[in-house]
Amino acid sequence: MSYFSCKFNKKERTINRSLNIDEELYTELERLSKDVYDASITKLVNAAIERLIETENIQIYERKNKSYISRSFLVRESLLDNLYELKDKYGVSICLLINVAIRNTLMEERVQ
Repeated sequence: MSYFSCKFNKKERTINRSLNIDEELYTELERLSKDVYDASITKLVNAAIERLIETENIQIYERKNKSYISRSFLVRESLLDNLYELKDKYGVSICLLINVAIRNTLMEERVQ
């Protein structure tokens, strides 16, 4: 396995999806993208989705202040296919799965 293949994903088709994201989660993604990581918000979202698919840690959380913003993301096709499988398996919408993925990943980020 080459060094580059360890560091970067292979190019694949991406699908533009407009999603309602929890405003607090999106704000934290903006901060991480701007101040911490050399990654766009879309790349952070794809990484969070990938982690959710690996762990299947789907814990629905309750929000006190239900404030969502609509944003468009380029989601890797393979991740979207796996999200549809999780949607069928757990009966949870794609938007909610992505919010859970972001939340889980941000919680892991805070622990480290």
